[in-house]
Formats: sequence, C-alpha cells, structure tokens
Amino acid sequence: RYRQSKQNSIKTSKSINFDIKSLMLIANPIYDVAFKYLMEDIEIARTLLSEIIGEKILELTFQPQEYVGKSDKYQVILYRLDFKAIVKSKNGEHKKVIIELQKGKNPDDILRFRRYLADNYRREDQIKGEKVSLPIITIYFLGFNLKSIKTSVIKVNRTYLDVINSREIKAKEKFIEQLTHDSFVIQILRLDNNFQSELERILQVFNQNFVTDDKKILNITEDSILQNDFLLKMINRLRKAISDEELVRKMEIEDEVENRIEQEIRKAQELEEKLIEKDKKLSEKDKKLSEQEKLIEQLRRQLKDRK
Repeated sequence: RYRQSKQNSIKTSKSINFDIKSLMLIANPIYDVAFKYLMEDIEIARTLLSEIIGEKILELTFQPQEYVGKSDKYQVILYRLDFKAIVKSKNGEHKKVIIELQKGKNPDDILRFRRYLADNYRREDQIKGEKVSLPIITIYFLGFNLKSIKTSVIKVNRTYLDVINSREIKAKEKFIEQLTHDSFVIQILRLDNNFQSELERILQVFNQNFVTDDKKILNITEDSILQNDFLLKMINRLRKAISDEELVRKMEIEDEVENRIEQEIRKAQELEEKLIEKDKKLSEKDKKLSEQEKLIEQLRRQLKDRK
C-alpha cells in the first residue's frame, strides 16, 4: 500500500512543491493549527491518547474550546482540547473521565494551564441521573524543555498512601478521584531518533529533528519509524494539512503573531535597559551635584571663618 501511495499524485498548496523523494513532508504539529487539525480526526485522537495514558479508550468525544485574546495590537486565538472518554482500565473497569489536552511553547503558559484546569474542576456531568465531577487526566505537550528532567515523556501518577503504616492503599475513592488527577508531560524538543518504545516511535511525528528550512514543515526521513501503521495514519493526516492553503496561511499568521510579540518584548526590554541607564546617569548626576553642594558649603564656611 505504501509503495502504491508513492505513485499517487498529491494536490499541494502553491507555496509547496513535492517530488517522489519528499512524500513524507508533513505539517509541523508544534504549531497550534496543525496540532488541532491532527487531533480533529477522532480515531487518531482516540488511539494517540490511549497510547499516552496506557489504557484503552473505548469512546471519545470532544469539543474544541476556542478563546480569543485581544490587546491594542493583536487578536490571538488559543485552542484548548477537552475530551470526554470512556476508559477501560487495566483491571477491566470502565470509567468516564475528562482528558484535558494542552500545548504550550514557553514556560509562561503554566498560568493558562492552571486556569483551564480550574475550569474543568468546576464542570459537572450526568451519570445515572446524578450530577458528578468527572476525574481529570491532563496531557501537556511542551515546546520547551524542563530544566531538570531529560526524558521526553513523563507520567505524574497518583497513589494512595496510608501515612500511619506507610503502606499503599489499593482501593480507590470517588471523593479523592474527583479532587486529584494524573498528568502526562511530553517534552517535544527532547524527542530524538533513538526511540526505545512504541510510544516514542508514534511521537516521532512531533520530532523537531525532522524540521526543514521552512520550520512549518517536517520531513520524516527515518525508514524505521514508518513501520507503524498508526504513525503512517498520522503522517498522512499531516501531509494533507500542508495541501490546505488556509491552514498553511494560519500557520504563517501564527509565526507572524509570535514574531510581533517577540519584537514587542525586545522593545520593552530595550526600553527598560534605556530607562535603567538613564536612571543610572541621573543617579550619578545627583551624586555629583550633592558633592558640589558639599564643596560649596565647605567653601562658605571657610570664608565665614576668615571674616
């Protein structure tokens, strides 16, 4: 199938040209719009999330939450993906949960992560006619590196501990489940070609080592990672993304907005440095004036003493 697909022609945007050797060019999912496009395929989302949490997701529904942030100069749209899922745990139990999926490009995004998490803790759902708060699983895709943790995929797992006897409690309690949550953190920039598990192989679709001169595009070149049918499905989805002119334009806008924000930050930093330098000069000037005033006062006293 793969060989046959190579021979098929592909429609592309005017700004991107394909040849037979570059059919693995895909939209870079580190971009919000490409990431959202990938996860809008519900079967891809269900399989990817199942692989990450290590439990089978039987049913998955989602509704993108779109937030528009406005300033005097910019209007930025932020996407947050919340899923409701029926999960089959390893012990065979079926449970209904919220899976909160977020992606951030810099450490400042933690404030946004906390606000969204608080929103989900306030939500209620109907189970057997009873209003309940569903357990939450959070998954964070980070476009920056955590300083002290080098691994690409991290699970923050909850355990119940009997503090009196220092023993783990195997039973689960709904009250506790609704107030605490498991988390998964994926450090995109720490993904490399030397994957050690099938999850790492699947996550190669995010591997920034495949970035091209156009950072919106990844070129998947490793034959070894193409031996996974699900990975190929994601690659095909993201390959279609770069043939969508509107989506490519949104990626360009995302770059433009980030560049403008960075420019504004640099301007603010330069202004702050200038103000600091100005304050320093004023402080030095004040110091000199003070010294001159002391000298004048000293001369006045000397003249007075002579009289």
